[in-house]
Amino acid sequence: MMGPNVDASLRNLLDQFDPPDSDEGTDISASSYNSQGASTFLTAGIECVFPLNPELRDSTSRLLIDTCRGDDTLFALLVIGTRLVTIVQPSNPSSQLHTSDLHLIMTFVGRQPGLLTNELWFPVCLPRFDSSGFLYAYTSCLDPVHTGLSIVLISGNNSTEQFKVFHSAADTVRSNLGLPPLSTVRSSLSASTSSYASSTRDDRRTTWSDPLHDDTDTDSDYDDDSERRGSILSRISASGNGASAGRGIAPRPTLGDRQLSMTNYLTHIPRPNSKSVEEKEKAQDGPFVTALKIALLPKQQEDILNQYLDLASAVHFCFRCDIYVQGSSGTSTEGMLTQCFGPPLSFPFTDAQSQRKVWDIYQRLSLRLRLGSSSVETCYDALDMFQGHDSSMSGSISNDCPMQSLLESPPNVHGVTYLQEDNEWLYVGLNGKFFELYATLPATVKPREGTAYCARLVRKLMGDERILFLSNPLTWNS
Repeated sequence: MMGPNVDASLRNLLDQFDPPDSDEGTDISASSYNSQGASTFLTAGIECVFPLNPELRDSTSRLLIDTCRGDDTLFALLVIGTRLVTIVQPSNPSSQLHTSDLHLIMTFVGRQPGLLTNELWFPVCLPRFDSSGFLYAYTSCLDPVHTGLSIVLISGNNSTEQFKVFHSAADTVRSNLGLPPLSTVRSSLSASTSSYASSTRDDRRTTWSDPLHDDTDTDSDYDDDSERRGSILSRISASGNGASAGRGIAPRPTLGDRQLSMTNYLTHIPRPNSKSVEEKEKAQDGPFVTALKIALLPKQQEDILNQYLDLASAVHFCFRCDIYVQGSSGTSTEGMLTQCFGPPLSFPFTDAQSQRKVWDIYQRLSLRLRLGSSSVETCYDALDMFQGHDSSMSGSISNDCPMQSLLESPPNVHGVTYLQEDNEWLYVGLNGKFFELYATLPATVKPREGTAYCARLVRKLMGDERILFLSNPLTWNS
């Protein structure tokens, strides 16, 4: 099933998620951060938008429950690109979405450029939920200008009436979040595009028909228009896509210079550009949207991730966290929502080959934790076991994708493993109840010290669970 070489087969799967080579450096932003698809495959987890005040995230989840609950509504999600903000689903664990189905939904929605100003209504097959039929998904971008926040509503009913119900629910959510109606956003974006096209035509005509035209006036008009265009484009791209400061080019602040807390996350509120009174009256974002804007700032993301890296003296890590879905009256269901967290691979792993090597070693550490060995013989024995085991939890995925089933299954025992290659890097893997961590540290760090640093990082990540993850996934009965 996996070919003659298990390691090579899994690397081929991971390669599909590798970011393309670029000479522009690593940009830790709302869009580029999604290039960490390999980590989501390795950990079988979902990436969430961070950091967010847990009370704000929880209140938004309850807004979805109050607004979108209906006999034909199965799932309601808020996403930004391919990262999850919140989800509401049925209380029955067998009816809850598997992470691979969530990946399918968010990858499709996050890669649709037309979603910014349009609503989509399309059939979707979620094989882990039901491989024998289709569900129907409604998507609409609630905030195409600033954050790219989108709503996804899923039903088994494909009628026109159900589309209208979802359309109305999306408008209600948009209004409660303090966002303008979709028609207003469409008009604004259309007017901006028309203004840009008209200005470009005028500039070209002036430049070629009148060589004696005053350069100062032309440059002034062009600069004003460029500034306006740049503002629009930067807002559409969710708080900017400029290259972030590379680690190794400028030194990171020490751990003592920063304190990780929800309070600090809410202090650096971006100052809006000068606007007219009419524009200011329209821009009445609610606290949740404001928190999203702050969370998505590239500098905010970089500082948080660098602080965790400093804590473990690491250059990279990948963390998995299993969180129970909350049922009625605050009780936990048997369902789990597996989530992952970590920085993108950057300096010194700047090319595809070095990045692939890191994921390859993480895979070997993962197999060691699960099987006690990463040898080909051990892997084949495990894959044969999965292919011969057809449980209600995994269904046909065990036969079709046994390696995926293997990675989705948490280790049976708590363990620590490490690997040191070429006297350059120390790779550490450890797991415990509801978590896994894989990290890369300099080889100057001894294995015992590296393991202690990683354990300290795990304690910090678990302590910050509420602001980094969707720590309270709700159901319709919550």
